[in-house]
Order: sequence, then C-alpha cells, then structure tokens
Amino acid sequence: MKLRYRAPSGGGTLELDDSATVGLLLESIKQATGLSEVTVKYGWPPRPLNVDQADITLQTLGLQRESFTVVPVEHVSATAAADASSAVPAASPPGIVFPGSEPPKSIKDQNISVPMPETGSTLVLRVMPDDNSCLFTAVGGALRGLPPSPEGYTPERLRRIIVDHIKDNPEKYSEAILGSSPNAYCARMLRPDTWGGAIELGIISETFGLEICSVDVRTSNVFKFGEGQHELRCVLVYSDIHYDRVAEVFVEAQEEMDFDVTRWAVDASDHVLQHTKEMCRKLKEEHHYYTDTSGFVVMCNDCGWIGQGQKALAEHSLKTLHTNITEIQDTQ
Repeated sequence: MKLRYRAPSGGGTLELDDSATVGLLLESIKQATGLSEVTVKYGWPPRPLNVDQADITLQTLGLQRESFTVVPVEHVSATAAADASSAVPAASPPGIVFPGSEPPKSIKDQNISVPMPETGSTLVLRVMPDDNSCLFTAVGGALRGLPPSPEGYTPERLRRIIVDHIKDNPEKYSEAILGSSPNAYCARMLRPDTWGGAIELGIISETFGLEICSVDVRTSNVFKFGEGQHELRCVLVYSDIHYDRVAEVFVEAQEEMDFDVTRWAVDASDHVLQHTKEMCRKLKEEHHYYTDTSGFVVMCNDCGWIGQGQKALAEHSLKTLHTNITEIQDTQ
C-alpha cells in the first residue's frame, strides 16, 4: 500500500506491505523524516495514532488510503530548560534521508509545454493544487460542459458522485475490492484530506462515458481507464503522488483555461498521448517532477545489510534500530 504524509520538512509517500501495522508506519515515518519523536495524526478532525495501537494493522483501522500529518514531539524537562543557557548544543540525532522522498518540485510558474505540429497547437501542463484533491481537480476540469452539471465539477461534487456510485453497486465494490468496508471507504472518500486513485478514476470514467488516460512521469507508461468503451478521452499526468491535467491551446502562452481543449476523440488523438509522453520525459529529465521511493539501493553501515526501497529500509531499521545508512549510487 502507498501512504502519503506531510511533515514540517515537506511531504512524501511510504510504500508498505498490505499487512503493515501502526508500529511499522510510525517507525517508517520517523526514518523518512529524520525525527526521533513524532505524533502522527489522521482523519478529520485530526486525531493521533496511539502507541498502544502498534500491533494493529492499518487495514483493520481503515487507514490504507490515508494522508497523515506528522508533528515533532519535544521532551524538555524543567532542569534541562534551566541549564539550557550554559549547555553545549548537542548534535541533532542521526536520521535517514530517503532519496526521492521529497514531493515534486514546484513547476507551476514554468509554463511546461510541447508543440503539436500535427494541429498547429501546443500541449500545456495545467498544474493542480497540492491539497489532497488534485486527482478530482484535474479530471474535473476535463469534465466541464458535460451533463448534468455543465458549469463544472468540484472535488466535493465528484467525491459525492463516487460515493453514491459505490453504494449503488455493492456487488461490484465489495470489501475485498475497496480494502475496507464500503461504509468506511465512503466515509473517508467524502473527506477533503483523502486522495483518490484507480478506483475513483474508473468510476468517473464509467459515470461520464470518458476514457481517462493517466501518463506516468517516471516511466511514460499510459494507464487507460475505460479503454475501448468510450468515444472521448482526457489525459492526466501522474507524478507518483500528484495528478495534473494536460490541455491543448491554440494561442501561445495562453493562461486562460476557459479556452482549453481537454477532451479528444479516442480514434484521432494518439498524437496527444505521444506528446504527453514527450512532456513527461521533459518533466522527468529537466525538472525531476516525480517521486520514487521504491527504486533506490541502500547499505547499512552498522551491519552491512543491503536493500532496495523505502519499505525494506524501514523494516530493517525497525528490526535492528540501525540508522547509519547510505545510498549506493548508480554509476552507470
């Protein structure tokens, strides 16, 4: 499972086994943030995960699609506070910095675009706010003009449409498919701090009769929801923790989105997908606009252990309490 968190130093994602416990999550967050003491909060209103829940699985608590908030905890005794002025500052506790764990760098003001000579137009990246609703905002902009709400679809409206669809199709969206009870899943999906994924894109595609193509920045792979079922498609860019929308414009440097073309005929828009892949290569190579927490290789300097990915590193640290970790760089 992939989990998202926000900490004072920035945000990122964690990849843990489906059987991961609260204890493993807490330890993974400590390692990812370099903080020795943290309070991890979830839900709305935010409430903390307790240490006595350490052996409970995240799926049991319905937290496999949560976005967590990380708050540092400081323990300063009265004596220590009184002696602080004369004490020699101690070194910060060692922490592990995960390569690629930072969120994508801001590119909102960089006008990312690629020309489309076939149509004499330009494909532009419309960057979505990083507010846990980027998927809904991105695809919502491509739904504008469609019934029953031609004026547009807000994230709140799309969340409600998704929840109603799940409740109307209990035989299709079972606990096995959703990863938690349908009621718990729907309750979380209505919250603004819950991010969407493949299930939500599939429902939106079916509801609006629209093929949704998600192009991965890191690999340029195209994932199609509703493939072969609809006449029109829209295209999103996925950077591992964030969704943006692509649009076609016919005026150079056009900023006004009211004139964006965001839907294309499936049988006449393969060039849009090819140019989106070109844009993704540009985003990856020139802007490093993606987050990869699974590909790096690290070595433990305490015991010589070598592993790949944040999940393996978190598990090793949890078992051994070793923190002297370095990345093995790719020299090719």
